[in-house]
Amino acid sequence: MKLANLIFSTNAKIDALRTIYFAGEGISGRRISLLGEINPRSCQLALQELIKLGVLSRDGTGKAHKFYLNRTHPLYEELLMPMFEGERKLYRKIGERIIELLQTVENGDSLISIWGYEKRAKGSRTQGLILLFGREFDRKNLKKVEKKVIKSVLDTLSTNIETKAILLNDLVKGEKLRKITQGAVLRVIFGEKPGNIAEDLGIKKGPIRLLLSTSFSVF
Repeated sequence: MKLANLIFSTNAKIDALRTIYFAGEGISGRRISLLGEINPRSCQLALQELIKLGVLSRDGTGKAHKFYLNRTHPLYEELLMPMFEGERKLYRKIGERIIELLQTVENGDSLISIWGYEKRAKGSRTQGLILLFGREFDRKNLKKVEKKVIKSVLDTLSTNIETKAILLNDLVKGEKLRKITQGAVLRVIFGEKPGNIAEDLGIKKGPIRLLLSTSFSVF
């Protein structure tokens, strides 16, 4: 038997389970599809299969369903929770290393948030990090920080992750953030949530508001 294949056989299943785990239980299928960046039909099929396995349960009537993890299922206890908690620890480790590294950079303590994202194209996925700094951070140091962080992450995970450093002012119009992420969902690894920052900056509508409001925390 290949027990792990039962729940990790497709990206849609993994993405759906990860989304429910980190974003919170009692989440709708539409929200899972959005936050997990899963094709709606693929998401629906993945959720149906996971319910049949007993890893998920569904509650609601008509089209108003919410999905929950079955925390007593052996596959959850032995496979799911250890994997996602392992991911959480790695996110935390990356965040801590970046914060430590920034202590050597002038005004490095003005870091507001670290956000992750994943850009998807046919046959490829690009993992990325965004470092958001306050207005007092010198724009001239952004490229320097990007290079330092890329090396730090490479030393930690033995893989290259696209890294972009931006200032709070860059979020007001949002074109820079949209260009970097190409609309990918933001995952908060450290610091303030994008939605809270949108409120503070008075961003109430438009594509940048949508981008900042569709995120979840993984730390």
